[in-house]
Amino acid sequence: MKRIASDSIKFRVDDEGRQRLAFAEVLVPDVLNVYGDFHTKEDIRRFAYEFAINGFAIDRNHNHTDVSSKVRIVEYFVARDNDPDFIPGSWVVGIHVLDDDIWNDILSGELNGFSYEALVSVLPVEINVPYSPDIAGVTLPDVDDGHVHQFYVRLNDKGRVVAGGTTVVNGHSHTISRHTFTDMDSGETHKHRFVIYEDEANDAA
Repeated sequence: MKRIASDSIKFRVDDEGRQRLAFAEVLVPDVLNVYGDFHTKEDIRRFAYEFAINGFAIDRNHNHTDVSSKVRIVEYFVARDNDPDFIPGSWVVGIHVLDDDIWNDILSGELNGFSYEALVSVLPVEINVPYSPDIAGVTLPDVDDGHVHQFYVRLNDKGRVVAGGTTVVNGHSHTISRHTFTDMDSGETHKHRFVIYEDEANDAA
């Protein structure tokens, strides 16, 4: 069993050159999330199809206020094997953001992923999760100039970030105090998104 501490939004430029498209996994198969839950590929496919068929609303931070007029789902799929961008078996959603405030919150990292809310039955299971408190990787590129940093974080026994930081690039670095994105640089100009994902590839990093 793998442990995942965050999924992170990826950007794409649309045909008119407007960078208003954002993509992220909603659910990832056979991977613990930060709440200790996990879903099988079969469950994820069923959830994705049910959402597509019934057309449930989109809200912000689970506040139950529909923002479908401001955020439109434009792509929607379950990632196949060898997908270059997303974890195979994941439910992936791509949105076109029409609202300036929401788009700016995505760029700043204030909004940094998708979450699925539903009434479900929970089956308790006991699993063995190999645990490494220290994780290293590379941040996602800055949305303006594309630079990246090497990062490191230390996790507690619940997979939450307790400390971390990045290397110096372009004369600046970032501290990390929580998962999903770094703290601001010293000039208060930008943050970086990052993904904590423990698997064979990360073990070798």
